[in-house]
Amino acid sequence: MIKVAVLEDEKLACESMVQLISKYPQLELAGTFRTAKEFMKHIKEFDVVFVDVKLPSESGLSIARRLKGVGIVFVTAYEQYAAQAFEIGAIDYLVKPVRGERFALCVERIIQTYSKPLVKLPVKEGKDILMLDFDKILYIEALGKKCIAVTPAGEFEVYRWGIGELEKRLPSNFLRTHKSYICNLDKVRRVIRVPNMEIELDDSSLIPVSRHYQRFVKSSLFL
Repeated sequence: MIKVAVLEDEKLACESMVQLISKYPQLELAGTFRTAKEFMKHIKEFDVVFVDVKLPSESGLSIARRLKGVGIVFVTAYEQYAAQAFEIGAIDYLVKPVRGERFALCVERIIQTYSKPLVKLPVKEGKDILMLDFDKILYIEALGKKCIAVTPAGEFEVYRWGIGELEKRLPSNFLRTHKSYICNLDKVRRVIRVPNMEIELDDSSLIPVSRHYQRFVKSSLFL
């Protein structure tokens, strides 16, 4: 069962989310919170949080940037923050009022994200779905809402999933280095440290490492 929380300061909106969540036995509502401060005290108790973008003391986007290891679903009345949300790695972005059919799709995405790791990566090949071996992938780049898997043989659009979902389901040798990049550690040739940290791959591609992810990259590569 997937443990979820709701971070929403409006009472009616919170009750609406609780009612939607209650319809799915795969989800366990483990807490509701009105402030980020209170939510952060219990952060380790949840797999996924449904969070409003607009909160009294701190925006949901700001909170999401501080979270690691927790799935984010934004629930908001504002459509204009969707691009930022998916750059952060959100599982989904729901616009109020949330309809039952749309929430069902969201639940499907959550279940996919927290199901077993992928054995191969599904990518688009015309109208077909090609199952790509992981050892052929150099890196994955997020371009807006879609992701591109880059291989020595060419580039492929990943079927369905965003970078946040992929980060949770890829094998352990794939590491997030940037809001827009996931790198195959088996393909790393060199780590460039100055002027900005980058990873050079076997094909000479240079993958940026943002400040936020530098600690994770160092611990994974340098042990």
